[in-house]
Amino acid sequence: MTTAAIDIVILGRPYKVACPAGQDAALQRAADMLNERIHKFKQGGKAGSNEQIAIMLALNVCHELELEKDKNYQYADAMDKRIKMLQHTIEDALASKVG
Repeated sequence: MTTAAIDIVILGRPYKVACPAGQDAALQRAADMLNERIHKFKQGGKAGSNEQIAIMLALNVCHELELEKDKNYQYADAMDKRIKMLQHTIEDALASKVG
């Protein structure tokens, strides 16, 4: 997979970041979202050093990711149970037709 270096700005500082080809728009949206979260964090009176802000936001994002992973696991588990139930229903219907 090819990569390209793109320029993004976080906390007013420019960064050159390697990005897989075709993913530059998504990376730019992520940078914009991060800047927006930083701005809201600072507006909420939660000022601190840039390092503290970055750590708190990273922790928040990781927590959100874990919650989404849990939701996805629960959804996949529910779908697996439904599929198994449908398989049993079909097997029972076929068995009753044969017998």
